[in-house]
Amino acid sequence: MILIFFTSCIKDDYITQTYDKDLVKEQFTCLKLHLSPYSSKTINTAKSLYTFNDNCQNTLEIKYKSKIACNSKHNTNKQFNSFIQLSILKDNKLIYVVYKDLKDDVNINEEIKKGYKKLCQTINL
Repeated sequence: MILIFFTSCIKDDYITQTYDKDLVKEQFTCLKLHLSPYSSKTINTAKSLYTFNDNCQNTLEIKYKSKIACNSKHNTNKQFNSFIQLSILKDNKLIYVVYKDLKDDVNINEEIKKGYKKLCQTINL
């Protein structure tokens, strides 16, 4: 019982959100990549996971933000100061999102790999 309590309080998993249940079920034959912010290390990590096609109508958008300072008095969990979000879009329409709050000292390349793996559990790539 104690183990269940502690594991439910640890935030180390990705949150997912489906925006179009029908499109999520489709087979995606190609993806183009949009990375924000752009860095050579993260682009190489993303390109090692999939062969992207710049002419595709489907997009994998990877967003990463670090050193976020939330000064809201309602923010009780100040241990996270970064996030990663992987989104699938079809014709610029949001279909599916994988999101995780992070601590600033994480290896973003490893988080991209973990997020992509989580995304592939739902999306047909």
